Amino acid sequence: MTRDDRTLPFPSIMFKIKSFQRRILLALLGVGLVPAVILLLVGTGLAQYGVTSAGTAGPWSSVGESGQALITAVTEAEVTDSAVLEASRAHQQALSESLRISRVFEIIAQRVFTLLPLFALVLALVIGGLSFWAARQLSRGFSRPIQDLIGWTELIGQNQPLPVPGPDDSRGVREFARLREALRAMADDLERGRREAIQAAKLRSWTDMARKVAHEIKNPLAPMRMAAITVSSAEDADSKEAGAVLLEEIGRLDEMARTFSQFGRMPEGPPSQVDMTELLELLIQQHEGVGPELSFDTTGDLPLITAHYDALLRSFRNLLLNAMDAAGAEGAVQVRAAVEGDILSVEIQDSGPGIPPDDLGRIWEPEFSTKSLGTGLGLPMVRQTIRAHGGRVEGRNNPQGGAVFLIELPLEGRSPQE
Repeated sequence: MTRDDRTLPFPSIMFKIKSFQRRILLALLGVGLVPAVILLLVGTGLAQYGVTSAGTAGPWSSVGESGQALITAVTEAEVTDSAVLEASRAHQQALSESLRISRVFEIIAQRVFTLLPLFALVLALVIGGLSFWAARQLSRGFSRPIQDLIGWTELIGQNQPLPVPGPDDSRGVREFARLREALRAMADDLERGRREAIQAAKLRSWTDMARKVAHEIKNPLAPMRMAAITVSSAEDADSKEAGAVLLEEIGRLDEMARTFSQFGRMPEGPPSQVDMTELLELLIQQHEGVGPELSFDTTGDLPLITAHYDALLRSFRNLLLNAMDAAGAEGAVQVRAAVEGDILSVEIQDSGPGIPPDDLGRIWEPEFSTKSLGTGLGLPMVRQTIRAHGGRVEGRNNPQGGAVFLIELPLEGRSPQE
């Protein structure tokens, strides 16, 4: 596949570009060649005129002067005959020399008249060839970037990726290079907006479904819990054990229903001043001694931020529990917090196996879960909460092993969304 085939998928566009290139070529060729031909013709005419003038005007001027001297000598009656004869001899010598020079220039003029058109033709061909080459290079320099840009707009319209940047992008006219950069930036923005629109549509559909599921689960839970309490109150040991199991499962279903009902909802209530050091230390204390080794490091006292305490607590608890589950009982989980400029960043790193590379792009999707009993809503709800507070969260693998989740929250500026 040629370069033109990659950038221009439609033959009609190729035809228009070729026509445009020909018009530029003809225009540049005319601008460069026509003045050169005119100057060549004028120069040839002036050269011929100069040769003719040099062969006639100069020598015959001497003839005129000698003839005038002879006439003056003859008309003066007082002049002796020897003076007349001397003037006549001088005139005769001047006339002979003038005729000789005139014949020489006549021969030169004949040669010039014969060779000058041929020389002019050769020079015209050379100038024409150079003009054509220069016009062709310039027309390509103008038409190729336009060809690329038109092809790029077609690719953008079809949601196709643009060609990989190459050395040709920075060559040629500087304005075309800037236009390429602007088109690449626009394509990136459009692709980002398209992905966000798709993600938002998925989120809306999952939000509606989650609320319906939560409603359907909650309705039978109350009578089921009453029946389980009755069963667990029986004196029979087997019945008590069965009732306890039922109550435990009903509690798990109730927690799942609350999770589904909270999905897609913004944090409720007004925001308040939250001490992140206190929040993170509380989480560490609540889960110490029940799994992997936990550690918390911070660079000094963290400033207060304006946020919804309960929503942040749920999000960080979710991330911490995921890290503990990945690290296992013999592993370790590190929580680090620091302030960089006007951003509070928190890293939660585990010593587990990490996230499979194929799953890194899907961990934020509501329908995706690596746990057999997981709902797939935990990480999407974390991202939803962090974004609602004007921050961002990302997950990646640590080159030394394990996974790292980075949460960034603004200290000032954007307030949490209500």
